[in-house]
Amino acid sequence: MSATASLPIALFSLLVAGASWLGLDLLARRFRPDSLGRVLLQRARLSLSATLLLGGMGWWLFVVVERLGWDLPRDGQDVRDVVLSLGIAWTLLRCKATLIRHIEAHPHWLPQRNTADRSALLDLTDKLISVTVLLLAAMVVLQLLGVSPALLLTASGIGAAAVGFGAKTLVENLLGGVMIYLFRPFTLGDWIELPDKRLAGSVQAIGSYYTELLTAEREPLFVPNAVFAGFAVANASRRDHRRLLLEVALRPEDAPQAEAITADLRQVLASEPAVVASLPQRVHVSRLDGEGLQLRLEAFGPADPEGFQTLRQLLLLRLAAVVQRHGAAFRSARDGADLP
Repeated sequence: MSATASLPIALFSLLVAGASWLGLDLLARRFRPDSLGRVLLQRARLSLSATLLLGGMGWWLFVVVERLGWDLPRDGQDVRDVVLSLGIAWTLLRCKATLIRHIEAHPHWLPQRNTADRSALLDLTDKLISVTVLLLAAMVVLQLLGVSPALLLTASGIGAAAVGFGAKTLVENLLGGVMIYLFRPFTLGDWIELPDKRLAGSVQAIGSYYTELLTAEREPLFVPNAVFAGFAVANASRRDHRRLLLEVALRPEDAPQAEAITADLRQVLASEPAVVASLPQRVHVSRLDGEGLQLRLEAFGPADPEGFQTLRQLLLLRLAAVVQRHGAAFRSARDGADLP
């Protein structure tokens, strides 16, 4: 039979692809212009139509080659099914990306979530859908190419053994990334610290294997996800207030004025609006020896770094004014305020 005899396959695939394009376009027009259904149908229009066309044309080409006397290991229907499987996976991934962008652009989706939680949830959904679609597509294509299910299960078992013996770290980090998404000990933009590891930085990205931090010196730091499962993580961005601790040393001869100074400083804390009134406020002499006495001031202020540093500066200046007003003087000073 000549190649012309198989031409209806090519013509049919062209007609089916065109009908698919027009059908999806007409169906999309029945939805509102900004609706998710219309966006998804328009997104799937190109990939589905192209898949149908390529699948049919691939089938036709294989038939033509076979008619010319070539002995091929597969027939045209196998090629068609492989192309259709890959095209469906391509369409699902395109629709997935469109769905994620649509949800990000419309706050009424997931209204009970804040911005950070929405970003983390969408990122996790994006990765899970991509991995699932790709794995299923690979399994289907391998089966269509003649790989038996038993061989696939055997390969999976060998792969699982290889993972268990030779890729333990990889699995731990992948699972650690999933745990970060599920339990959300931190999200993008949070400032976190790992005291046991002496690591700190702002979270820039949460990947499948690494989490990227940006240190105070603006240096990128890539931390394996498994680290966050095995060590304590302090999330400074989620604290409601910050502790301010100031310690100053006075001369030995200033001891008689200490009680009056501490009383005035308590009034300073009580009158300052930025100081959190519901949390402890303490002013007292913490040490007295032959070298002098040490005053200790403790309070809680705003959580944001700018507001905290502004309050710290104000209290330092007012502390100096109180000490000077009582005729005392600093012997030396040591500031124990927490730093970000």
